[in-house]
Amino acid sequence: MATDDGMVGGVLNGRYKLTAHLRPGQFGDFWRGVRLTDGAPVAIKLLKPELFENPTAMARFSRETRLLASFSHPNLLRVLEYGRTSTGAPWVVTEPHDGRLLSDAVAELNLTIGDVCNIGAQIALVLAATHARGIIHRGLDPEAILLVRNAQGREVVKLQDFGLAHLARTRGPASTDPALTKVGERLGRYEYMAPEYIEEQVLDARTDLYVLGVILFEMLAGQPPFVGAPLMVLMKHVSDDPWAPSDLAEQDVPKWMDDLILSMLAKDARDRPQDAASVARALMERRWPVPGAPRPRGP
Repeated sequence: MATDDGMVGGVLNGRYKLTAHLRPGQFGDFWRGVRLTDGAPVAIKLLKPELFENPTAMARFSRETRLLASFSHPNLLRVLEYGRTSTGAPWVVTEPHDGRLLSDAVAELNLTIGDVCNIGAQIALVLAATHARGIIHRGLDPEAILLVRNAQGREVVKLQDFGLAHLARTRGPASTDPALTKVGERLGRYEYMAPEYIEEQVLDARTDLYVLGVILFEMLAGQPPFVGAPLMVLMKHVSDDPWAPSDLAEQDVPKWMDDLILSMLAKDARDRPQDAASVARALMERRWPVPGAPRPRGP
């Protein structure tokens, strides 16, 4: 995907002008833009065409994008419009945003317990809303999470990239993207794969919760629970017990948070919290388990 200044001034669908390149991403490039009809600022993502060579992939993308555009949530990057360029590259126009990726915040190693609770709760809340509509993220990782300052200066989570890692499975066997690791037919960032996806390619809401557990762990410890060569990490997701976050963090991690994260990292999805709402509640109330939380080992 080109990112040079030659694309500045380009127009999508006769409606949106590209005004500045923001950053590259796993699945495409982010741009700042304006809506020509009224001059309103927007954000534009130009996606990699090879993700959509399979017609089934484009149909799934269109269906999920329509669903995401049909409702609003304060922690969801709001979709305004989507389409394809004349050369076939898909694009998505969203509300404007200026902020940083969660991966950048983690790299700075300055997140407090309060920050982790606040960010984690917001992620869990938007996952609860999307899961209720039958949408599984499937590509959750710190680069799918934006931290945007609101008018009050508070950092607000904006979740993006729903389903794109799953769509990437439709690509051919050759992959040149270093951010994606192909193992059999599995594509994604291997540090953020749940055991059931690695073993059986099974995906449901609890798969997203496993990955959220990985992200919470990383926010505290500065690294995911399993690191190393791709195949080794995948095997550890399936068979190894993780350390508690408190064993690696440079700050005091309360026992309830250790317990919550380790429960989210359970190998068997039935042993995890059974919905994102209970995780959000635990992080907001700062205790686990919370009264009324779904019991593990459910059907």
